[in-house]
Amino acid sequence: MFYYAPTTVISGIRSFMSIHIYLDHNILDHIKKGDFSLGPSGEIIWIYSDENLGEIRRSGNEFGFLEVLDSIKARKLDLVLDENFRITGSAQILEYKSPHEEYQLYLDAVSECNLDHSSDFEILARLYGANNRDKILSHPDTVEKAIKEMLEPYGLFSEEIKGELKKVTLEIGDFVSGPLQELTDLETSRATIGTHNGRAGNIVSEENPIEHLWEIVKFRLGEMTPDQFFGFDPMEKQGYEEWPMYLGIISCHNVLNVLGFRPDDGLTKPEKLPGVLSDASHIAYAAYCQGLLSKDRKMLAKAKAIYRYKNISTKVLTIQ
Repeated sequence: MFYYAPTTVISGIRSFMSIHIYLDHNILDHIKKGDFSLGPSGEIIWIYSDENLGEIRRSGNEFGFLEVLDSIKARKLDLVLDENFRITGSAQILEYKSPHEEYQLYLDAVSECNLDHSSDFEILARLYGANNRDKILSHPDTVEKAIKEMLEPYGLFSEEIKGELKKVTLEIGDFVSGPLQELTDLETSRATIGTHNGRAGNIVSEENPIEHLWEIVKFRLGEMTPDQFFGFDPMEKQGYEEWPMYLGIISCHNVLNVLGFRPDDGLTKPEKLPGVLSDASHIAYAAYCQGLLSKDRKMLAKAKAIYRYKNISTKVLTIQ
């Protein structure tokens, strides 16, 4: 079992360990379809994560994808959590175990907290400019119901919890009925910060695209720092002393979509957003490996920009 942290450890392991290449879900899909093949190798260890297993679950063809992972002897990468289940900044590559076994363990874990996230995706779609202003108004009630159903069977839905939950849902209600109603479409929002009409996409070939984006938008952001704007140093750290790189990468992927830097398709469609969020997580997981292999050019462009900005040594790779 190997333990890694982004950038620092990875840069020094190439000479005496196998190379770890993280696989995007579309690579597994192409292998399953017979478009190309990968095989077990003494030099390359193929890596997957819970995010791959989540996409496999959504695919409806679990057996086929798990067989692909099994055929290439792929190994699972897990984030290392502390005693409070917070991300530590390190990850571990597990010893090989049948992907079918790993998938069952994953299902057992997620079934313990099987929440309906459809309302969350409506909120995210609205942030991207979707015309769903009426739908998001029910979000506070959805949150309250979900937490009640999760806690009540265990006798944990106390009067104190009910009081705190009511405060939270009132705040959410103010947000969805106020600022979220006023958001315009993405292109209009991009115009206010100077990345409209494809300006963000035009800098893909720059040495450090995110630094170039910052030069475009910084004059409209007051005292905010680049790391704060791109999500690597949020003002509210949710109890963390230092915001984990993994979460920062996911946040930055979202900001790049908002700015129009090789944006994903279907950002205003809630049903498309699980895939968009999976791309962000794959980029974040791959930061613990030497390479990220994908056929998604938009994803790879964002990954390359993020890795360059944060000096992460992971290489972006594709198959022609």
